[in-house]
Amino acid sequence: MPVFPKIDHLCNGSDNNFNLIRIICAWGVLFAHSYVLIRNKPKLIDPFQEYFSIGMGTFFVTVFFSISGFLIYRSLYRSQNLTKYFWARFKRIVPALLVVLLITVFVLGPITTELSYTTYFQSAHTWSYLLNINLLDIYTQFDLPGVFQSNHHPNSVNGSLWTLPIEAWMYVMVAALYCISVLLDHHIPRYHNLLRSVGLIGMSVLACVKADNYLLTQQLEKYSILLFICTFAMGSLLYHFRKLIPVSGFIAILLFLNIPVLEGSIIYPLYYSFTIAYCVLVLAYLPKGYIRRYNRIGDYSYGLYIYAFPIQQLIVLLNPDINFSAMLVSSTVLSFVFAALSWHFVEQPIIKNR
Repeated sequence: MPVFPKIDHLCNGSDNNFNLIRIICAWGVLFAHSYVLIRNKPKLIDPFQEYFSIGMGTFFVTVFFSISGFLIYRSLYRSQNLTKYFWARFKRIVPALLVVLLITVFVLGPITTELSYTTYFQSAHTWSYLLNINLLDIYTQFDLPGVFQSNHHPNSVNGSLWTLPIEAWMYVMVAALYCISVLLDHHIPRYHNLLRSVGLIGMSVLACVKADNYLLTQQLEKYSILLFICTFAMGSLLYHFRKLIPVSGFIAILLFLNIPVLEGSIIYPLYYSFTIAYCVLVLAYLPKGYIRRYNRIGDYSYGLYIYAFPIQQLIVLLNPDINFSAMLVSSTVLSFVFAALSWHFVEQPIIKNR
């Protein structure tokens, strides 16, 4: 009987495929938006909708969240220092976001607005857009005065930003649960495991019930948010139980093939989330060799994610009748340029600066 390595044996160090998976996911979101934002849509079938019952963009974002859940939990567990933990999260997310917000308000906005410069800059709505830097505010402002008003998908400057506050709140929740765990260990160690199990079961039941309700009432955005939270949680749980869980391509295939069987059931959100989180770890740690050379390039995924949408909207503004292929190619090239600049001149220097 084959013996599969446990997660614990594989998750030390940075020689893995997480960067490659993330860049594929960021490009997958770009691919999905290339279709959504254009007027001349080709007849395409979304394979992710067919198999997972969620759209392509949502699927790739759930993968992002599963990776974050795993790595964020690992980060806090290793440091066991909340100050270092939050400072590391701040450096990774906020500086690059601040740059894209400033470019959007002071460069993209003025050259694309249908209003005069005076009217644009006198509008309080222009300045409030910069408040998107507050990632604890879940109400993202998508529009700027007069910007992209005539686009096929109007009044949305950067539709990708709405997931960032959800991510930030997941960081807060991990820290809060860590503090609760420390307190339980200190005051009632005998019942710690029991309370943890009861809490986990309770949250699982609540997630399933809420997901079922969201689907019945067609609250699809809330359903997507719940999936983000569940995949993040599953990533964290996989790290927590890393000494017990084997990493096996065979298990990943079995989990993957069972998705259509459980689709539509009340436990599907949890099953989907666990399957995605587990399959991501298999892809991150098992394939080795030449594929790992991608790590030499850098992590362009965050930059690609936050720059692609406004670039695509600008392309549509300049060419309202652009077709899907042209949009995909042009936005890919331009977005990767900005992602590379963001990584090499903003993100990487700040991350390295301890």
